[in-house]
Amino acid sequence: MENGLEVGIAKCRRGDIGDIVEDRVEFVLLAEAGILEAQAVLLCESIRCFAGAYSRCPITVVSPRSSRRPSLSTRHQLKRLDVEYLPIEIESCCPQYGPSYRVHALAHVERRPGPPIIIQLDSDTVFIAEPDFSLGTKSAAARPVDVKGMCTTGPGDPFDSYWRKACALVGVDYDHLPIVQTTVHGQAVRASYNAGLFVAKRSHGLFQRAEDIFERLVAEDLKPWPEGPIINTGTGVLDGEATAFWGTSQAALSLAAVAANHPVRTLPATHNFPLNMLAALAAPDTARLVHLHYHGLFSAGSGGANPVLDGTLELPAGISEWLSARLPLPERPQQTVPTRDLRRSPRRKAILILGMHRSGTSALGGVINALGAASPKKLLPADSYNPTGYWESSRLLLANDDLLASANSSWHDWRALDPQWMQSRAAERHRHKIRAVLDNEFGDEQLFFVKDPRICRFALFISSILAEMEVDTVAFLPIRNPLEVALSLKRRDGFPVAKSLLLWLRHVLEAEHQSRDMPRCLWRHEDFRTDWRRLFSDATDEIGIIWPAPASQSDIEIEKFLTEELHHERVSIEDLRNHPDVTPLIRTAYEILHSMAVDGESRELRAQLDLVRTKFNDSCDLLAIAMEEAEHLHRELRARILEREAVVRERDAVVRNRDAFLAERNALLASRSWRWTAPLRWVHGCAAKRIGRP
Repeated sequence: MENGLEVGIAKCRRGDIGDIVEDRVEFVLLAEAGILEAQAVLLCESIRCFAGAYSRCPITVVSPRSSRRPSLSTRHQLKRLDVEYLPIEIESCCPQYGPSYRVHALAHVERRPGPPIIIQLDSDTVFIAEPDFSLGTKSAAARPVDVKGMCTTGPGDPFDSYWRKACALVGVDYDHLPIVQTTVHGQAVRASYNAGLFVAKRSHGLFQRAEDIFERLVAEDLKPWPEGPIINTGTGVLDGEATAFWGTSQAALSLAAVAANHPVRTLPATHNFPLNMLAALAAPDTARLVHLHYHGLFSAGSGGANPVLDGTLELPAGISEWLSARLPLPERPQQTVPTRDLRRSPRRKAILILGMHRSGTSALGGVINALGAASPKKLLPADSYNPTGYWESSRLLLANDDLLASANSSWHDWRALDPQWMQSRAAERHRHKIRAVLDNEFGDEQLFFVKDPRICRFALFISSILAEMEVDTVAFLPIRNPLEVALSLKRRDGFPVAKSLLLWLRHVLEAEHQSRDMPRCLWRHEDFRTDWRRLFSDATDEIGIIWPAPASQSDIEIEKFLTEELHHERVSIEDLRNHPDVTPLIRTAYEILHSMAVDGESRELRAQLDLVRTKFNDSCDLLAIAMEEAEHLHRELRARILEREAVVRERDAVVRNRDAFLAERNALLASRSWRWTAPLRWVHGCAAKRIGRP
């Protein structure tokens, strides 16, 4: 599949909803020509990307009318997402009321054999996290309606007679209708559930019973709105005959549940969240939001502001970028162009800068940008440690940090990432977030560079994402003396030299190993600083990069990245060999990489690095124990140093106060007024003695 999900991944389990989720749940939604088909594709893609344990569940997209079939392009997209497209012909009992087709379609699907749980979805919804569809002892689960609308608060309510008539018609005790709180205003109303998300057990036949009740209500012409109100829906503004029955489909579901004595679990407010009513709701915890009901706000013709795109609702890292890359939704889908009509354009190219932290990767990014490769749109700001900028995407950095955290790691972890985890469903969710960030940061740029030292440890993961985007990757691997790197990290982050050396070893070994199938260049840091023109000229021949901006036009811009003032730590090879924290494994790795950068690659050198990598991996457990003890001692030593510095500062303050007092006293004793008043002080002393004063 194009989205890269692995069929053979171990299946996830989910609490009390049943055994294996993907075998027990079926999502059902409608798609028709126009905006509905764009919404349906977005919803299906969001399930596959972000629904977690539910991401591999069957999805059925129903097309209920032959006159409004989705386009061929949409059907191709659904097929790529492993979605079943189900074209049927429904004769609605109330064709002017659009939701009537959903009522009939869900009943049709429920009659078919399939998973024991059916989840009804409005197409104008989207998942952004794993939902909670556990039912426990309940028969169904849903959210209450957003606002009161045609619900009843009880006697005296203008819609109360409608509900009493409806209950009498279908044999339901009005007083048995449970009370629920509307999502937006918290009004207590007789049960009516939002049809944008409804979970039900297939065996209970709730959707078929709802169809029967709906048909009876329509047959009796029991309209909640004698004059149809004006309603802004996911398909546009409706009124009159199209809205006279508005809310009846939801009422039918509620009455069906009560009629069969099926209890309904109220889903958390993070599900079916009414994005169009954001301003009327308390500020949501965006980290917990699961499922958004956007009611048309994502379409190009929407009259309302989109809180995702305008920044009103700040979603977790990767989600906003994923949505931004797909919005606004087109009113008409793009038609698929036959392959024979396509004129193939040159493949896009991404440069991966695969270098350890503090290895000159920022300077390399600045030079590459000056030569015409596109940088990310949202750059990490410069600071005192990198005054010419980091040339990293701040959004990609956050997404990469999230991936590492999920893998129980961090940017300063020198252990290898678990390869099985990198193939897991958890990693797959991060894959879609990272792709969304890359799409958003680089758009359709033909040549761009991706720079974040973190990706040294999962370069294959990043390159596979770029391959899905039809982008070819090449790699630049800058190699710097590991002791210089360690000293720079000590100055910036306070890391012990031993830890930084292990970080260097992990990053360079993984970067080299994972970039072997890419066109690449290995450069010594010192060669890049002194002879960058030759290196970039060689790159044109070796890895096929043609720089948009000639070097001669970029000299002035490039020189600011290579100034000697920015080259702080300098150590010799002899320093590296004699330093007590530099182990033979680190020295050997540096010597091999040094040879590859100077003399070129060979099978023998790669085999030697493989041996180093194996030894390093095998020793990680023992090294972890030793490093934990060393870091504990380092923290204790650091605490004592800080304590001593505080004592010294306090002592120095006392000394300064004493010196100031002495200086003031000496100045007073040396003053002319002190000398002139000496006789008066003598007379005063004598007088004091006569009267017995001390």
